[in-house]
Amino acid sequence: MRPWRWSAAELVRGLRPWQRLVMFGCLCALMVPFWFAAQNVHRYTSGHRTKTEGTVYCAWDGPCRGSWLLPGRQQGGGEIEGLTFAADEEGLLDIPLFAGRDWAVTDRSGLLARAIVEALFGAIGMVVVLWIAWARS
Repeated sequence: MRPWRWSAAELVRGLRPWQRLVMFGCLCALMVPFWFAAQNVHRYTSGHRTKTEGTVYCAWDGPCRGSWLLPGRQQGGGEIEGLTFAADEEGLLDIPLFAGRDWAVTDRSGLLARAIVEALFGAIGMVVVLWIAWARS
């Protein structure tokens, strides 16, 4: 029976070279969800409440694109997550957004919820990878 206490050196020493490489690759790949989570948290904290300005274009099967005005009279534009229209173009003004210079969402809380889910899946993935490595060593 294995003791529950182990060190990282013991874990790596017990693996074959190809298993070390696979574990390293899996741990590196698991950094991607954390990067997206950090990006969503940054957007959640650094964005601004604003409204659309001008034409909003929504493809029938894809995202909407439009423009908005940020504080300091800076113009923002790009994809707007959370909007859908039946028509190709809508000249609707004053649709409330939470936005940065090149991104916008209709629901700010969605950024935080996505960040939590991505961080949770990254953490679960790391635990699974390390548990498999520990079981194999």
